[in-house]
Amino acid sequence: MDYEDAAKKLIMYSRGVAKGSIGTAYGMSMGEDPVLEYLSRQDGGMNPSDLAEKLGYTRPRMTRILDSLEAKGYVRRVPDEQDRRRVIAYCTEKGHSYAHDHSSSGVSSLAATLQRMGEHDARELLRGLEVAYSLTYDKDITIGDSDAEKK
Repeated sequence: MDYEDAAKKLIMYSRGVAKGSIGTAYGMSMGEDPVLEYLSRQDGGMNPSDLAEKLGYTRPRMTRILDSLEAKGYVRRVPDEQDRRRVIAYCTEKGHSYAHDHSSSGVSSLAATLQRMGEHDARELLRGLEVAYSLTYDKDITIGDSDAEKK
């Protein structure tokens, strides 16, 4: 296998699928949608460094994403009440509304693509991505574990 060629194809195809299904629609840049969607499910907000680690972003990238989301009114950052040196990022009402309205359409679009791939290929894709994610971020995860797989 030509791993250089495989890496180039993976980058090209993954960007294309992300853009086509969940990417930059509605004025969001790459990375903003997953951050907003995740942050919208955190009732107590989240420290940007912890958020970056959880989602696999660098701290500088997370800062740029949060800057952009804050400029759009989707996120606000406030000093942590327990430690004034830390900041907590919260999803605003506008952000909650956006995340609710648009994450379901992105998920639905991607689910339709996975369905067209067929169960075998979709499972193989998820398995391969799980392994790559685990190796990249040195984390043990099981994204593909679903109730259907356990049966």
